Amino acid sequence: IPRDMAWNELYRHTLTKGLQGGTTIGTLVGLSYALYKGPRALPNIIGRTGRAAFWGGAIGFSLMAPVTYLALKDQDDYAMFDRAYRLRHNLLQQRCNQFGAFSCCVFAAIAPFIKIPGVTLMWRIGYGSYLGTAVGVAVHVATAGMVKEE
Repeated sequence: IPRDMAWNELYRHTLTKGLQGGTTIGTLVGLSYALYKGPRALPNIIGRTGRAAFWGGAIGFSLMAPVTYLALKDQDDYAMFDRAYRLRHNLLQQRCNQFGAFSCCVFAAIAPFIKIPGVTLMWRIGYGSYLGTAVGVAVHVATAGMVKEE
C-alpha cells in the first residue's frame, strides 16, 4: 500500500470510528436525558435522542481529523502500511462498519414516517441515520463475541 493510500485509509477508518463512537455516546446521553427530563412521549424521546446522536457524531467526526494527523505525522512508511493492512483485513472492523452502515440506511428509510414535533423531514432523516449508526454499532458490540475471527 503506498503511503498516500495508507494515509487515506487510516483517515477514513478513524473518521468512521469517530462518527460511530460519537453517535453511540450521544445516543446514550440523549436517551438518558430524554427519559429523565421532559415529556416521555415516544416522538419526543426519539427527537431528543436523535439530536444528541447527531451532535455527538458531528463532534466525534470533527475531533478525529486533528487527532489522526497528530498520530500519523511522524510515522514511517512501513508503520503506515502495517496499520492500514491490519485494518483492511480485520473481520471485526469490517463487520462493525457493515452493521453501522446497514442500520444507518434502515433507520434513515424509516425516519420520514415518524412524526417528531418541530422537526423537519430532512432533520428526521439525519436523526434516523445517526441513531441507526449507533444501534448498528451496539448490535455489533453485543454480538461480537459470537463471531470467530480467522
